[in-house]
Amino acid sequence: MSHAPASRLRLRPGAPGDGAAMLAIKQRLRMLPDPGGDASSRGGFLLGSTAAQYEAMIEGAQVDVLVDGGELVGFVTALPDPALRRSDVWARRGQIALGDDRGPGGLSAVEDLRLGYLDQLALLPDPRYRLCAPALAWRALTRLFADGSELVFTTVVAWPVRNLVTRPLLAAIGAIRLGAIDERYPEVGAITSDVFCITRAALGPDAGDERRRARMAALERWTARLLG
Repeated sequence: MSHAPASRLRLRPGAPGDGAAMLAIKQRLRMLPDPGGDASSRGGFLLGSTAAQYEAMIEGAQVDVLVDGGELVGFVTALPDPALRRSDVWARRGQIALGDDRGPGGLSAVEDLRLGYLDQLALLPDPRYRLCAPALAWRALTRLFADGSELVFTTVVAWPVRNLVTRPLLAAIGAIRLGAIDERYPEVGAITSDVFCITRAALGPDAGDERRRARMAALERWTARLLG
């Protein structure tokens, strides 16, 4: 397996003009299962968003990009609290079917907290870049918590294709599955996504067992190396 030299790979904040390259990556990520017929995908896929919307996120939300030399090869987008509350995601929060007896209104208990949302994670479909997926997600999460978020939410498509890209990282940091939400997108039709939340404490030095803490420390070092 070939790998891009580490010296060529860098993480940086998104900059005006990156939207077109982000859209080009999105268009290469299709909602198709891996070979084998199990309706799962490790390749990743994105729904929604235009170049203009990506530019708006660069201006008013949180975007980090992965570059290989001068080429943009991946990105992660996230919504700090003010941007989240202006978004369509927030408008649809009542549609979440929670996994216990709290009902659709159960999220009202956390609405007074400062919240964040991990939105999109994308990398070109090449093995040398997929290894950077946890670093992009870690960068987005730590930026959200540094910005003051007390709780971070994210959604991961579960049906008709089960997206496996971010699930291992969510498990590693102790993310909690809250329930699911049914949505509809013009490009694919109906989908169901799992809804997860991550607490600030889940990324802290006392989180989990020794193995989890060691994995998070290694991830922090890898992310810092990419930031250079």
